[in-house]
This record gives sequence, structure tokens and C-alpha cells, in this order.
Amino acid sequence: MQRTSALIKNKYNSLLVSTLAMTASLYLSSILDGIMVGRILGTIEFSAINLTFSISFLKNILIALFTYGGNTLAVMYKGKRDNKRADAVFTLAFWAGIISSVLIAVIGLALVSPTASLLGQGKPELESLIKEYLVPLWALTPLTALVNMSAAFARTDGLKKLATSLPIVSNVINLMCDFLFMAVFGWGIAGAGWATVAGYGLGSLLIINYIRSDVRSVHFTKEATKYFGELSRIFSVGLPSSLIYVCNFLRLFFTNAIILAATGAAGTQIASVSFSLNSLCFIFVEGASMTLLPMLGALYGEKDIKGMKLSLKYGMIVTLILCTIILVISELFPVQLASLYGLTAPEIVSVFKTTFRIMSINIPILGVIYVMRSFFQATKQKAIANFLVILDGFATVVPLMWAFSKIDIYWLWASFPISKALTILIILLTVVIYKKVKNRDNYLLIDGDDGVNLDITIENKVDEALKASQQVIDFCRENGVEESVANKLGVATEELCVNTAKYAYSKDSDCIDLYVKIAEKFIILKLRDNGNIFNPTEYIDDSGREITGLKMVRALSSKIEYSRVIGFNVTVVTVDR
Repeated sequence: MQRTSALIKNKYNSLLVSTLAMTASLYLSSILDGIMVGRILGTIEFSAINLTFSISFLKNILIALFTYGGNTLAVMYKGKRDNKRADAVFTLAFWAGIISSVLIAVIGLALVSPTASLLGQGKPELESLIKEYLVPLWALTPLTALVNMSAAFARTDGLKKLATSLPIVSNVINLMCDFLFMAVFGWGIAGAGWATVAGYGLGSLLIINYIRSDVRSVHFTKEATKYFGELSRIFSVGLPSSLIYVCNFLRLFFTNAIILAATGAAGTQIASVSFSLNSLCFIFVEGASMTLLPMLGALYGEKDIKGMKLSLKYGMIVTLILCTIILVISELFPVQLASLYGLTAPEIVSVFKTTFRIMSINIPILGVIYVMRSFFQATKQKAIANFLVILDGFATVVPLMWAFSKIDIYWLWASFPISKALTILIILLTVVIYKKVKNRDNYLLIDGDDGVNLDITIENKVDEALKASQQVIDFCRENGVEESVANKLGVATEELCVNTAKYAYSKDSDCIDLYVKIAEKFIILKLRDNGNIFNPTEYIDDSGREITGLKMVRALSSKIEYSRVIGFNVTVVTVDR
């Protein structure tokens, strides 16, 4: 028996839909508003919406910082079985995200007029429209924080339906209210903004179900005040995710200016549609790669190097498949996609067909970049992760776009795929140099596992327990472990596997990852499954009867620990030699 990727694939697939829904909530409100405004109100109003996309990124900077930083760090501590610190991180991240979002909203509302003047670039008609839309856009910020942070932690707690329904319900209501407020009530561009507020306001009512849930693995704690130092760690882990929005804000601000100066009004319309469609691509590319964050964080906390490799490989494959599908659609149907936004002028559509196809080449390359970023972020390689985000988001594309705009409009849009390829090249060179400087051979750039170990996957069935027990005993004997200790490990393995099959089995949990590590003074046995919640340290079944076999495991071991991490049951038994 060898370790397989069955559990990893199952967990990734179960997290993917909810992550896509959460990622969609960061982009979809602006995209839907853009489509509805373009079709109901017209192209001028749609151009005004596009000019506020940078503000959408700006207001999400701190939300992303505390959402992804807090969520990833919490599962790292869960992986280390430090539940108190995980609860403290959850509490600090959640309230810091809510409080900072309220402050952002207050500051944004106070600066609506100068912000509209800056974005409108001296055009009074645009400035007036932008100002109308900015008021509800800033007011929305605390609701966005509340929905996205709740969805993130619900997702890693295994509450897939809730994590998925939170952003989906919010955006469905948003879309319905878009039509109602603009087409029926005639509220104009402001109606699009207030529709989003209504959607997230009603959608946030579902959070009550999360707060009241009994299966949450992290909880609010008053002891969080003792762990204020964790805020700096949350900041450090979440910074790469936050930098994405910083760079997107800067990129949009400067590229809009470059496009307007180089191509005029027609180029601005092309840019409006292209950037909105690009945001639609981000939902899938970012969602597929962000699914890796909590998984890699938990596995990194457990020091499960092989699990990280399996996750990274599978996540890259799924991301590239989604990217390929998006690329094919973009290359085959540019005219139909443009028509969604009401862009139908023949002379503009003719140019858009070519420029959008050129720009879309960057999608698979972007997928590789996002997966690399998730890996570096989850493994606390913050310098490389931050460098990658800055290169991809701003440092390569803006200078290239400015230079290529001097040639023609087609070269201008070619700056996107060229800059992505350049980013990957620079990062690969950085990794090679880093490995040589640090004298490291591991391509993952993290410390490998020490000691002799056995890493296998077995079927989650009672009759497989004896086979697993014998393999553990044989492995211990082959590596010089005392007979009495080897037998203890065999008994512990059999009892844990039998009771996991009895009490944790579900239709999605058909296997168990089993790991044994031999050290000089002790041996560690670890089991991981993705079934129903089952804590083998409690010794009591649902009927109140004592589970004798598990009590015996407690007696044979020097320590037994259990944690529920991203929907996994993880049990670690230590036996002294």
C-alpha cells in the first residue's frame, strides 16, 4: 500500500465550489452592475462603472488581508493542534476585518467628491455619474467583509452549502434589484450600487446559521486579547492576498490613463468590456488557486510534505483545465461576450475582437502564477510571494503597456500575456538563485520530513484495519523498533482504523491516510480521514457506551491528540521507545 492523492482530491473538489462562490462575491457585484448598466442605461454609464473598478479593489485590500491571512493562519494552528491559538486568530481576524471595513467606508464616503473628480479626469458628466455610484459602493464595504469572512471560515469548517450560498444568494438578489431599481424605479446608476447593498444585506442574514452551527472548529474567545501578537502574523500571511488588490487598484488606475491617452474614447469602451470580462476570468482562476490556501496551510502546519506536493500538483491541473476552458471561450466568442455589455458598434467591435483575443492568451499563464502564489503564501515564504504579486499585478504590465502603447493598440494589449510570461521567468530565476544561496535541494523550498517514515492510504473499512496493523508492525520491525513498541503501534493502528470505519464513515470518506514516523526516542502514528466528526480521545459512542478499544489506545500511548482541520479528522498518537 502506498499513499495516494484520494483524500487530497476529494477535499480540493469539496472546497472548490464554495471558494469560487466566495471569490465571485469580490468581483461579481461590479461585473453584474456593469452588464446591467450597459444594457439598461447605456455606454457612458458603463464607462463610469468601469472607472470605479479600481475603487472596488481598493476597498477589498484590508478585507482580503484579514480574510485570507486569518483563515490560513487559523488552519495552520489547527494543523499543529493548537486550538486556543486558532480560536484567537479567528476572533482577531474577524473583528479586525469588520472594524477596518467600517473605517474604510467612513473615509470613502467623506472623500466621495474628490475621488469622483480624480476618476472622472475632468469630465463633468462622468464625475457626476461616478459620484452617484460611489456612495452605495463605499456603504457596501462592511457587508462585503461580513459575508466574505464568514464564507471563508464556513468553507474550511466543512460547511460547504453555507459557504457557497452566502455569496450566491447575495449576488442573485443584487441582480434582481439591479433590474428593479434601474429599469422599474428609474434610480439610474445609483440604483446599481444600492442593489448590491440590498443583495449583501439580505444575504448576510444567512450568517446567523454559521454563528449558531455546532460543527464550527473555530470559535470566538475572550482570550483573544492575550494573543494580540497574532495580528502581525495574520498581516504577514495575508499580505500576498491583500497585495493582489493593491496592485489591481494601481494597475487599473494607470492602465485606464494610458489607454485613454493612447486610444481615446473608443479605446476606453474596449478597455471597459475587456477589464470586466477579465474580472470574470479572475473568479475561476483565483478561485481554483485560492482553494489550495487552506489545504496547504493545514498540511504545512502538520509538516506533511508529501501531502503538499499532491495538493500542489492536483490544484495546478484543475486550475489549468479551467483556464483552458476560459481561453477557448474567449477566443471563439469575443463578439458575443462584448454584446453582453451592449457593445455593438461595428468599428469598435472589429478592433475588440483582435485585442481581446490577444489579451486572453494571458489566462493560462495567470493560472500558473496564482497557484505559485498560493503555495508561497501558505508556506510562509512571504518575500517570494509578495515579490510575485507585485511583479504580476503592476511592475511588469504597466511599464510594458506604456511602452507598447507607442506602437499601436494591438501591441498595447499584447503587454498582458508578455508581462505574465516575464513574471514567471523572473520568479523562476529568483527561486534558482535562492536555492543556491541557501544551499537547498528541495524544490518546494521548505524543510523536508526527518526520520524514517511510512506513508500509506487504506480503504476506510473495518476489514482493512488488520492489514494496516500488520504493515505498521512489519515496518517497525524492519527499522529496528523494539518488539513491544511495534506491537503497541500495531494495536493502536487496528483500533483507530476499526473505530474510524465504524463512527466516521460517510459516502465521501472511503479511505484513510496513515502515517508512521520513527524517531530516536518516540514513534508517531497519524491518521487522517474526511468523514463525519469523530474524536477518538473521548472513548464514548453516540449511545453513551464506552469504546474499550480506544481506551486501550490511550493506555498504550504516551500522548493522543485530535483536531478537526478543514473537514479532516486528524488523530496523532505518540508512543515512547
